[in-house]
Amino acid sequence: MNDIAPDDISWMPSRTAKYLCRQTERLVKGGSLTPDACQRIYSFCGVRPGTAQWRTFLIPVLFSLGLLSLVTGALFFVAWNWADMPKITKFALTELLIVALAAVVWWRWYHRAARSALLAVGLSFGALFALYGQVYQTGADSWELFRAWLCVLLPLALIGRQNSLWFCSWLVANLGFQLYYTTLSLSFVDILSFDIFVHLPTTVLCSYLAALALCLIFREVLALRAIKHHPESWLASRWFSRLMAGFLLLLLTCIVAGNMSGWGRDTPLTLITGFWLITLLAGYYLYRYRYPDLCMLTLGTASLTASGCVLIMQLFDNSYDVGDLFLIGCLMALWVAGNGALLLHWRRKLYERAPVDVAPAELTALTEKLLQHGLLNQTQIQEIQQHDHSSHLPWYLRLALSIGGWVAAMIILLLLALILYMSDLLNDPDATTVIFPSLLLAAIAGGLLRTQGEGKHHIGLAWAIAATCGLCVGVFMLVEPDGETFILVSSLCALPVLAVMAMVMPARTYRFMAITVMTLLVILSGHSLTSLYLPPVSGLCAISALVACVMIFWLWIVRNQLNLQTGPFAKGVHPLIHGIPAGLILLCFLGINAEFISDIFWYTPQFSTLQLGLGGGIAAGLTFSALYQRVVEKTHLSLFTLPAAILCGAAAVYAPGMGLGLWLLLMARYQGSQGSLLVSGGFLMLYVSGWYYFLGVTLLHKSLLLLVSGLVLLVLTWVVKKFLPAHSGGAYENQ
Repeated sequence: MNDIAPDDISWMPSRTAKYLCRQTERLVKGGSLTPDACQRIYSFCGVRPGTAQWRTFLIPVLFSLGLLSLVTGALFFVAWNWADMPKITKFALTELLIVALAAVVWWRWYHRAARSALLAVGLSFGALFALYGQVYQTGADSWELFRAWLCVLLPLALIGRQNSLWFCSWLVANLGFQLYYTTLSLSFVDILSFDIFVHLPTTVLCSYLAALALCLIFREVLALRAIKHHPESWLASRWFSRLMAGFLLLLLTCIVAGNMSGWGRDTPLTLITGFWLITLLAGYYLYRYRYPDLCMLTLGTASLTASGCVLIMQLFDNSYDVGDLFLIGCLMALWVAGNGALLLHWRRKLYERAPVDVAPAELTALTEKLLQHGLLNQTQIQEIQQHDHSSHLPWYLRLALSIGGWVAAMIILLLLALILYMSDLLNDPDATTVIFPSLLLAAIAGGLLRTQGEGKHHIGLAWAIAATCGLCVGVFMLVEPDGETFILVSSLCALPVLAVMAMVMPARTYRFMAITVMTLLVILSGHSLTSLYLPPVSGLCAISALVACVMIFWLWIVRNQLNLQTGPFAKGVHPLIHGIPAGLILLCFLGINAEFISDIFWYTPQFSTLQLGLGGGIAAGLTFSALYQRVVEKTHLSLFTLPAAILCGAAAVYAPGMGLGLWLLLMARYQGSQGSLLVSGGFLMLYVSGWYYFLGVTLLHKSLLLLVSGLVLLVLTWVVKKFLPAHSGGAYENQ
């Protein structure tokens, strides 16, 4: 067969290509398509990247990460040498960085690299203003720094015409406003819970909310106009509008909840409550009928659900009667379930028998190309077209329903505890008191998850979570009634419960949660055992080997996922692919500040070696998998994966989250998933932020790692641009 290449090369596959590949994967599960044929379709559609696709993806990603690393490393280096470095040197370093970035912008104005450099210029000006204020002690408040920074960011945003700069401007403006009124808040906890806004003068608060609403309306008008006339424009992107709407609804929900509960100011803000209702009604009409947008409807429903739960609790304020508590739990469970059912109803009406965010004409054209090249036949195309697309839910809807499932699960556990209390079974509780009702909940959950309908599935998810929590507590009481070694024994007790429930419950979301927790507990309990019974060096090697085995197992599943779809464990493939890295992500966050674990649990060994073992295990797992792929399997892709694994492993040895985050970015492109790319980038940014504030190493070490990482990433950008071909040699080049 002749080489087949996609007509265009983009840094990520289109939604249409990703959707069609998801449908062909379903054909593999049904046996009407072989894994090799599905792999060829993946390559043709660009979901599995070839050399040219890797080049198009790596150049902007590596260049952006390299610039951000250099900017951050330079800031850390200046901060570390605060007392010893002369003033002129401090300013020279910061200003030379800005000049160098500006030169890149001027030199490559029409190149994609200029956009990243322009964003780095805007961020560097914030550092320059902070440096000026610290060196000369001008007496200016923090909000004045953000005001000056905003005055620089706005012209850059107008020039650059990119969402990232406008987002930075919007974020800096909000931070400056909040810092201006920070002195009116009661404590740091008030700031985190948005109570600072309750203490603002009413006029100022209303003006601030009105300004946020006007910014959102203006951005939406531009976005809707761009979608209609210029869909390829940067204004047509929807993520910024959704972020602005989510922040506005978050503030309004906090204020409305404070009005209902009486936790806010003495005089309720009825005007803002009315504004909240008008916002919900206007958003419902606009995004339900005029410009359908399920994400916006999901945000509004989440706000309505939270406010409704507060109102239900307030109806029975100061009532501690068991009957009233039982009624509160039932009403809240019905309210959460009803709003979830409403979202699923909107999903079916808005996208009835149609792919999510996929143009039918584009899907038809891509299908015809696959038919012409012999990658699909007419029968397989008809099977794809006859599939009910309403069973696929967008990620934001799945997230909202999963959070609702956790809330409902906690309510179910509360109701179960009330029933046991009224039955006098809690006077002398034992394991059977908890296990038997939990098994009943598990039976109900299994029945709901095996019936048709997304609504019943998510109700079953809530029952499954509640049953799992009850079974874990019951088994722990059975094995360790005294509860002396909490973290060690409870982790070991939870593992078989989670494993059995993951096999019994036919729900991908539940299995993802179970595998995430199992990955976390396996490594934590293994670290506890090695810390207790092995010498420090042997324990470090043992935990590194355990993490390496987990990494190798995960990468093996990723490489063979299409072949595994035809086996008996097909339904566990995707939960394993996403659940294992999710557990490792949680471990990376725990490793930033190991002492935090000891403050939570009653008994824990020292977790000082957790980060070292985690980093060494990630590095060993990546390197061994890449070597096996290179030496044994001898795939063409190993020419790329081996150096990538070595570089990510080197970063993981020093900072596990950095190496893991970089590798997850590569895995996101390998999977062709924009959602995974967003999660990986967000994790990398959050980890670096936490690594700066909480990790117990000097700023010099942090700055040197970031500076070296930035230089390495920029050199890699040049290497990729120089040696990887710009044109694909065929769709099967990455096989």
